[in-house]
Amino acid sequence: GGGRCSNSKELRAPICCVMGHVDTGKTKLLDQMRKSHVQEHEAGGITQQIGATFFPVQTLRSRTKELYESLGKSPLSSDIPGLLVIDTPGHESFTNLRARGSSLCDIAILVIDIMHGLEPQTLESINLLREKKTPFIIALNKIDRCYNWKSVENLAIRKSLKNQPEEAVNDFESRVSETINALTCESGLNTQLYYK
Repeated sequence: GGGRCSNSKELRAPICCVMGHVDTGKTKLLDQMRKSHVQEHEAGGITQQIGATFFPVQTLRSRTKELYESLGKSPLSSDIPGLLVIDTPGHESFTNLRARGSSLCDIAILVIDIMHGLEPQTLESINLLREKKTPFIIALNKIDRCYNWKSVENLAIRKSLKNQPEEAVNDFESRVSETINALTCESGLNTQLYYK
């Protein structure tokens, strides 16, 4: 005797890999989440190695609060300690690092520059994730470059769209449609915006 029995489990942080073509804003997106400036100090502004950041669950809750509210859902509740995010390089010469990163991850975020749509390393990343059967979401980035877009930092997309002039909304919707069609035609993915 004397030992204690515990029903609680020590869960490890899931590993999330951020992938996509060079210059889609993967590192800049992570900089925004962690309130850092890593991308500014990279040679030529291009990631050339695998980087990792741990986001405690409290940080995830605060960074996703507005999203959950916009969906009419309760805030993130989880027993995991957080999320370990791996930033992979997007340049074509770093295929081996992307493959290594994708083999480590439990989930992934595929970043697509809405202005450029699908690019070679986007398709390569999709193939790597499919090969490993890794669940992933797609993040359309650089929407602030849509015609006449009015940026408001950290505003959920549906709220942001309500504050945009008609030409910005039309440009956004057209580019989303083009990206969804390209994902279907070029990779066979059935995709939709999360709020549709």
